[in-house]
Amino acid sequence: MKKFIKIFTIVFSFIFCINFIHSQESQTLKLLALKKAQLHLEEMKGDFDRALKLKEEGLISEEDFAKKRTAYLQAQVTYQEALINFMGSEARISVASAVKYQDKTGKKYVRVSLRYSSKELKELAKLNISAEDLFPLDFLKEIKDVYVSLKFEGKIISDPYEKSIASFPLEEERQVTFQLLKDIENLDVCVFYAGKEESTAVYLQKGVSANIVTVNSAQFSQEADLESQATYDLSLEKFSGEADIFKLQVVNLPRQITYEFVDPQTQARLSQIKFTEGITTMHLSLRLYLPKNADEQVVIDKSLEFYALAIDSDQSDRLEKILSTASFITPKEIENLKSGNVKLELIPRGVGRIEVRALNLYHEIKVGESVNMEVKIENTGTRRLNNIRIYADMPLNWHSEMNPDLIPVLEQNKERIVNINFIPPSDVSVGDYEPKIRIECIANNKKVESEEKIVRVHISARTNVLGITVLILLLIGFFVGIVVFGIKLTRR
Repeated sequence: MKKFIKIFTIVFSFIFCINFIHSQESQTLKLLALKKAQLHLEEMKGDFDRALKLKEEGLISEEDFAKKRTAYLQAQVTYQEALINFMGSEARISVASAVKYQDKTGKKYVRVSLRYSSKELKELAKLNISAEDLFPLDFLKEIKDVYVSLKFEGKIISDPYEKSIASFPLEEERQVTFQLLKDIENLDVCVFYAGKEESTAVYLQKGVSANIVTVNSAQFSQEADLESQATYDLSLEKFSGEADIFKLQVVNLPRQITYEFVDPQTQARLSQIKFTEGITTMHLSLRLYLPKNADEQVVIDKSLEFYALAIDSDQSDRLEKILSTASFITPKEIENLKSGNVKLELIPRGVGRIEVRALNLYHEIKVGESVNMEVKIENTGTRRLNNIRIYADMPLNWHSEMNPDLIPVLEQNKERIVNINFIPPSDVSVGDYEPKIRIECIANNKKVESEEKIVRVHISARTNVLGITVLILLLIGFFVGIVVFGIKLTRR
């Protein structure tokens, strides 16, 4: 396969070289033909001028004069044909440059430089070939009403959609600037002039920007529960500057919240990035890990604003000096740092969590008795719990009593004792039964449920005290009778 690709590349290069050489030779031959036609035209013009003088003096016949004039006119036509053949087509508009840059607000722009030129006209000037008297070329020296637009995959992606250039002189440049509606690396510059449209596919150059590296995130504001994580997708783009290695850092984030930069493809944790040759964009993930509990710095439902930075060595030194005297960096200092940065926002949210605890979940009772137990309801989450209701899933014909059956509010890390009474029916059978306890509540307008607690109840038959008493008395009487009977036998 590699051998085939190598052979194909050699053949393609050979064909391209032959076509290029042929094109150059063809244009050279056209130029020589034009010079030859010019010399012939000058010769025929001289003959015509002499014949005109002889005609005025009556020294040439009308027939000979007509032949000289016809020859001169034919020479003009031949010269014009050679000129048109050499010029090929009208002078064209080429794309000199297409530079992408970003302003302070983060908007992306493309500045397109166009040049109107004609290689053929330059060649004519070098050879002192002038055709102004026979074939005026003034219409080539300036073109009117040029329209420019930017397209990507056949769709216009710029604001405005189109810009016009009223007048475009030859051998001059004109610039048009568009705002990009989509952030891309390459596009088509479409130019419409003289009744035709030309499209040039270009890879955008990176222009001088306010930041050496721009950092953007579509998910700049996120909510995350305590004891969880938040992930921001970052897009980094290098615009200018000689530095290729940049340090990644986050400022203005409370110390309780830890972070790491991760390559989304390899999941490698990064502290620095390097833009190698030909690479100007990167995509990273910033992960934040929230603490278990809120405090004075991490307040539930209160937004935290911080910055993700991509800085070179000089900017890193300046940042260290700022942070050595203060733990918080102001937006003005971020702007003066002139580094790649993006402002992000995190809103910590509390987690609603409730637990049910009991000292004993196994009870033994007899028929006709009930189970009375205490359970502890505890708020183990990071939010206040509201409208706590206790439910019991009972076996058939069983009843339950809760005291209380509703807890209006339970603050974080607080607990309440609830008395529960399970009442079996009067005709309950002997055996094992499993009532279930579950709790529902509301936290931050979200429903929170606890795990079910299963209470195992063993019911045994009630003891017949009267029957046992009679039986004991009978046994006692029986033994007493035996003793009396034995005593009487020994006396005989």
